[in-house]
Amino acid sequence: MKPLTVYKASAGSGKTFTLAVEYIKLLIDNPLCFKNILAVTFTNKATEEMKLRILSQLYGIWKMLPDSRVYMKAVCEGLSIDERMASKQAGLALNYLIHNYHYFRVETIDSFFQSILRNLARELDLTANLKIGLNDIQVEEEAVDQLIESLDSTSIMLEWLISYIFSNISENKSWNVIGQVKNFGRTIFRDFYKTIGEELSATISQNDFFKNYTDCLKTIQTNAKKRMAEYAVTFERETANAGLTPLSYAKKGNGISSYFNKLKSGDFSDSRCINTVFRNCYDNAESWTSKTSPDRDVIVSLVNDKLLNLLHEAENERKKQWKLYSTAGCTLRHLDKLRLLNRIENKVRQLNGEANRFLLSDTQFLLHTLIKDNDSPFIFEKAGCSLEHIMIDEFQDTSSIQWQNFKVLLNECMSHYGDGKNDNLEGKNLTHNLIVGDVKQSIYRWRSGDWRLLNGIESQFDRHESKVDIKNLQVNYRSERNIIKFNNIFFTLAAKYEYNKECEINDESTSNELLTAYSDVCQHANSDKKAEGMVKIKLLTDDEYEGNMLALIDKTIEKLLSAGISANNIAILIRYNRHIPIIADYLMEKHPDLKIVSDEAFRLDASLAVNTIIQALSLILHPDDILSKANLAVTYQKKILGTEISISDILSEIKRGNKGIDYLLPATFTECIAELAKMPLFEIVEYIYSSFQLSKLNNQSAYICAFYDQISEFITGNSGNIAKFMEEWNDSICNKTIQSDEINGIRIISIHKSKGLEFDNVIIPFCDWALENRDTTLWCKPDEYPFNLLPIVPVDYSKKLLETIYSKDYKNEHIQNKVDNLNLLYVAFTRASKNLFIYGRKNGTRGGLGCRSEIISECIDSLAESLEGAVVDGKENKDSSSSEPVTFTYGTLCASMKKVKESVSENVFLTRIQQQRIEIKTSDVPVKFRQSNKSLDFIANNEDNKDDDNYIKTGNILHKLFSTIRTTDDIANALKQLEYEGILYDDHITAEKMSDLLNKRLSDKKIADWFDRRWNVFNECSILSYDNATGKVCERRPDRVITDGNETKVIDFKFGKPRDEYKQQVQQYIHLLESMGYNNVKGYLWYVYSNEVDEVNAC
Repeated sequence: MKPLTVYKASAGSGKTFTLAVEYIKLLIDNPLCFKNILAVTFTNKATEEMKLRILSQLYGIWKMLPDSRVYMKAVCEGLSIDERMASKQAGLALNYLIHNYHYFRVETIDSFFQSILRNLARELDLTANLKIGLNDIQVEEEAVDQLIESLDSTSIMLEWLISYIFSNISENKSWNVIGQVKNFGRTIFRDFYKTIGEELSATISQNDFFKNYTDCLKTIQTNAKKRMAEYAVTFERETANAGLTPLSYAKKGNGISSYFNKLKSGDFSDSRCINTVFRNCYDNAESWTSKTSPDRDVIVSLVNDKLLNLLHEAENERKKQWKLYSTAGCTLRHLDKLRLLNRIENKVRQLNGEANRFLLSDTQFLLHTLIKDNDSPFIFEKAGCSLEHIMIDEFQDTSSIQWQNFKVLLNECMSHYGDGKNDNLEGKNLTHNLIVGDVKQSIYRWRSGDWRLLNGIESQFDRHESKVDIKNLQVNYRSERNIIKFNNIFFTLAAKYEYNKECEINDESTSNELLTAYSDVCQHANSDKKAEGMVKIKLLTDDEYEGNMLALIDKTIEKLLSAGISANNIAILIRYNRHIPIIADYLMEKHPDLKIVSDEAFRLDASLAVNTIIQALSLILHPDDILSKANLAVTYQKKILGTEISISDILSEIKRGNKGIDYLLPATFTECIAELAKMPLFEIVEYIYSSFQLSKLNNQSAYICAFYDQISEFITGNSGNIAKFMEEWNDSICNKTIQSDEINGIRIISIHKSKGLEFDNVIIPFCDWALENRDTTLWCKPDEYPFNLLPIVPVDYSKKLLETIYSKDYKNEHIQNKVDNLNLLYVAFTRASKNLFIYGRKNGTRGGLGCRSEIISECIDSLAESLEGAVVDGKENKDSSSSEPVTFTYGTLCASMKKVKESVSENVFLTRIQQQRIEIKTSDVPVKFRQSNKSLDFIANNEDNKDDDNYIKTGNILHKLFSTIRTTDDIANALKQLEYEGILYDDHITAEKMSDLLNKRLSDKKIADWFDRRWNVFNECSILSYDNATGKVCERRPDRVITDGNETKVIDFKFGKPRDEYKQQVQQYIHLLESMGYNNVKGYLWYVYSNEVDEVNAC
């Protein structure tokens, strides 16, 4: 055995089985080796599945259960042992594993590297209380928002934005670019950007860099146009000297003279200059003139003597100059965006520093930076990794930087092979290290997944012949024989078709990567599979395309249901999420009793109960919002109480001056809105749940519990502020999903989310997605001067890049995009186990970009010829101008249902999960608020005690105000800030009233002096002292301490009656300040409402 085995596992070939068997074989050979095995996957779900598979099969082998016969056989054959020995060893391994579960390292690649990061926190200078940020996008959007808010008329960033806006307007795009800036700004989280981020920042920060760089590129364009115009002038001069005009040549203005006219027009691109006339004239003087021209001899002589050489010279120069001209043009196009990107990155770093936050997406790059400059094995050993075996699942989704980090560890484990550490494995059929993946299922390039790593895995290792053993898993255990045969032939044809198309753009060796990726596409059916299953393709015309597509989906579902197929066994796979509500709404209208299930159904914002709570919270925030109140009333009346009422009815009643809305809502809620606003967030939500009788709603408990979990998590890291929570709800919490294994209905799911799943019957509508996005930005590394003065440049992805220095980047992106789109089709087609329905568009080249239906249309005839019994209807209608669809049918409908085993498994790890309905019940807690004696004393006998609530609130606001101002000049801004924060918002306590109150108090010269500019001010700063009596550290926090170096004053603000304990408190402050070395310390109590000042003596 070689130290590394790579399994290329096509769809349905038993990838999880193979991984589990190899892991279990290692454990049975040595029950203690689990401490030295690391298995990584890419999702938490895959991790759970793998752990459960290993534990359950170890138990099954130990107990020799029938469920584990296949695993028992594979293990015994692989280790050349009998079943009794396998059973004994499995029992030992399971026992050790359960009692040392923290060593059971089957985890996601992110969690593994996070554990490495935590152990290297000191080396990486990470603090102990560092928060891990998971939501990159939220942080980036906050950074953009703050940058926009900070703009003023003198901001250079405002100039960049205005330039960006005018550029959009000139292209008939929206002037509102904020969303585009945010989308573009997410580039800072991509791996390629992180590798050059520092270099780019250093370059951009140079004085006048962008001005000089821009001027340089514009000069290149000017010189190119001038240079090419000179050839046109020379042509015209030589023509005139010969007594001719440009119209003397063949085809007059459309002849060869048009070539030279284009050279001085500013657009001298290949597509404009190179045509049939040019090609005919390039090497043949006779083509410059017509046979009947009276100037024929003169023209031929002139061409042979001068103009033919001029044409050759001009064409050679044109290619060079157009390359420079077009490169400068596409480079200049997005320079303002690049400057914005740098500002966004700096702002994100600032926000992370202020929040003491480390983004999860930075983990890989940070480790890579550390690993490349250090003794890598030492780094992993320091992190507690003592590994001998590594297993990597879904390798095609690995990013380049993840692989660079992991490869170091894998090489270390591979080096142990043959060095004596694994002598006990020699001669045994054991896999030392394992990689499993399938290039054809690589559909996450937008997450930085790089399928080329697996496609050329041999090139990743020196002397790979002795190190790497590549095996293909060729048996498909998922699908019926007809489905397998169809996919084998279709993707063989499709790969060849795409290869031929790619050769028009790329060289043969690069294009061959596509054929290599699909070289293992042909699979064998399991021996017990019969020739069953059906594939149906229908390509519709453009006329009423969407309506006809929806009707076709409906007809297909009706056909399946009438054949006795359960709705649970039908899945609709779509490319874009926007089609989910369109399909769902159509089917629900046609079949109200048909259950439709999509991923959106498991989101928190799909829950009626949760939405009711959110609406109620919004109303607490904005109690005067009539529309929100009306919406909440309709929800409560119709959905909870079951009465019939609409929002238009309510608004009409209000308009006519009849009853308000409050009577339609629970009185326990409407009468307590003001009080609720003061309660903790969790208690508010519980009160809403009870008040609105949400327990009456069925099947809402799972959503409510998940929602409560989100509230608890939010409160842990934030204050219980309702406004902040609502913001978090809209940004991310609404997208959270509940855990549910129960799928009861037709599933609508995106192709990306269907990966790893299987369905008996698969319908793929709208199989006509565009192959290229017009708005794609391609990031290129210039390799020619002066363009390479910038380390990286964003350019528009377009075929025009072939005429620039970025042609290699375009070609690379082109083949990557080609493989992405073919892989999406492969993943979608291979989800079906029994019947597959593919519906697309007959016109496969709409919009000039091409669509996915094109390849289906091109291969459909060859498919019919290669598959016995396949029929194509409407061959004569393949012309896109025909109004008739094209239909392909292979096989017959397979309606057989999988037999459900009646017997209950004896495996404790495979015990069937029993679904239980758990209802949430609430009960009132008889706790009432009782004002404390201290607070009664605080407001007793005061002239302002008519409204206790306003009195206390005013005191709190004044206290907050004093804590934020240093001098009297700060008062106006502080009041504005309080208004902005919503603290001053009603008619009782306004900024004007607070300002008048303060001005009256500050008319006292002694008090006004405390807010003079000469003082160094300490507002609410803590003083720590050690109490010898108790042995504890005590904290004191005076309201205001001011000092000018010669004298020091400590002032405490009070808003109630004078009390002796206040003086004692100030005396403590005086003694503490004196012990700290302050001289001439005086203390004061300022009773703000009465504007009385008591000086406090130190003794």
